[in-house]
Amino acid sequence: MKFNKYLLATVVATALSSAAVQAADGTITFNGTVTDSACTTITSVTADTVEPISATLTLPPVTTTTLNAATGTYAGQTPFSIQLTGCESTAALGNVRALFTTANSPASDAHAMANTAPPAMAAKNVGVAIMQQNGVIQIDLNGGAATDLGAALPVSPLEQNMVLHYKAAYKSLGGTVTAGDVTGVADFVISYF
Repeated sequence: MKFNKYLLATVVATALSSAAVQAADGTITFNGTVTDSACTTITSVTADTVEPISATLTLPPVTTTTLNAATGTYAGQTPFSIQLTGCESTAALGNVRALFTTANSPASDAHAMANTAPPAMAAKNVGVAIMQQNGVIQIDLNGGAATDLGAALPVSPLEQNMVLHYKAAYKSLGGTVTAGDVTGVADFVISYF
């Protein structure tokens, strides 16, 4: 099993250093709604286990008033996690994290997801950000400097399971946020370092 981990680490390191397009380990779709009312509802998180991993996370409705407080305002922080199995540190690899990318970034923020909801129904001037577990610090998508800090791999003669915890949130992008649907899509690759 350790040989497989060394092989996996070599493959991951090679893939990350390559300029070629790489396949994602998974995709997460984030859906939500910005409203002009003061009431919100609680929604659930759904996920499936199709390879590669694909999940949909529903953010709670938030008001335009909340998001229009200032450019860069985060709201509706919603937890999600990525579960890993068979984890064990090696001499060269002691930590793990997810690296997130998106094919659609807003012009004003290359490190968040653009709203890709159908234009006729889409909220304007709002995107989706991925946050550290604390829900305060944004993790940059697309290779930005603010990466996930990661988690230490277990040091044990037995492989263990791990869970990486994150939050997703609406992010105001400048201009007046309008009511409507919000959709953002991010891919992730598990990175060992």
